[in-house]
Amino acid sequence: MNAILRSLLIVVGIPTLLATIYFGLFASDVYVSESRFAVRSAKAGGSVSGLAAILSSPMVSGGGQDSSVVAEYSGSQDMLQRVKEKMNITAHFSSPDVDILSRLDNEATQEELLKYFKEHVILMRDTTSDVLTLKVRAYDPQVAQDLAKLVIELNEQLVNTLSSRIEEDALQSARDEVELANKKVHAASSQITRFQNENVSLNPAVESSAMLSMVAGLEARLIDARATLSEKRAYMRDTSPEVVMLKNKVNALSRQLRLEKGRIVGGEGQQMNNLIESYQPLMLEQEMAQQQYASALTSLEIARIEAQRKKQYLITFIQPNLPDQALEPKRFNEILSVLLFSFLLYLIGGLMWSALKDHVGL
Repeated sequence: MNAILRSLLIVVGIPTLLATIYFGLFASDVYVSESRFAVRSAKAGGSVSGLAAILSSPMVSGGGQDSSVVAEYSGSQDMLQRVKEKMNITAHFSSPDVDILSRLDNEATQEELLKYFKEHVILMRDTTSDVLTLKVRAYDPQVAQDLAKLVIELNEQLVNTLSSRIEEDALQSARDEVELANKKVHAASSQITRFQNENVSLNPAVESSAMLSMVAGLEARLIDARATLSEKRAYMRDTSPEVVMLKNKVNALSRQLRLEKGRIVGGEGQQMNNLIESYQPLMLEQEMAQQQYASALTSLEIARIEAQRKKQYLITFIQPNLPDQALEPKRFNEILSVLLFSFLLYLIGGLMWSALKDHVGL
């Protein structure tokens, strides 16, 4: 019986006593600052307010992949380095005021520091609601709150950087199309300007139409003058001044009409036809370039709207609190855990010892 009590005292009593002394007298108080945030993207929808607007409104949608990125980033070396640039967390965690078992070693390596950091900056993701819960453990309440705010700020910068990069990549191809279409418009306009300067013609098609209109006008005036002359001859002599004047007018219009028709069907007309044949492809190319430019501008605007719709935001709906009491360590629970674990170890060891004795026949 004395052997059982002695072994029970050694296996259970001593660890429990040490745990009681440590957690009762030496273990440093740990303050926990907690906050909650989510990564969301904007969407069109009705306006609502409050927490529902942040989490379940049709105006926002979850950013599951970005939440995973944030969770990974919060426990990375890059996060640790950026935190160290703004806060001297090493001095806080290795302070002599912290008990020796919880304290960070002054000569800790970078990997050891990262492991310690991940134990004190804990980010949990709810896959159902895609909400991230941040718990920061520190030995001073103000440090816990400041560190939590800094981690959220750095994560927000990461989300903004990723979102801006995605937006820029989405818009760059549309901008390239606009630039290409703009160059085509300028090239087509330059070709038309060069054609006009070389041929001293603003628009051969319009000028040809003007020549045809002139011929048509002359023909109409000639027909009208001949009709008037025939009417006058019905009751006037050919030698009368009015009939002579009408004859001269008909002759003049006839000469002018033959001259203009000669220009159209002769060398000048053939030259005009050649100009029209060369000018029309240039006009068609300019119209197509302008249409392509307008289409590219429309595509750019659509891409901009779509990029804005997919833009990610980190929304903190529960700000890091300033703890007014230490939540850790849970001293009684820790002591009880040591007691139960030691007793369980004692029972397992006793059973194994009994089985060993039966096996060897002691």
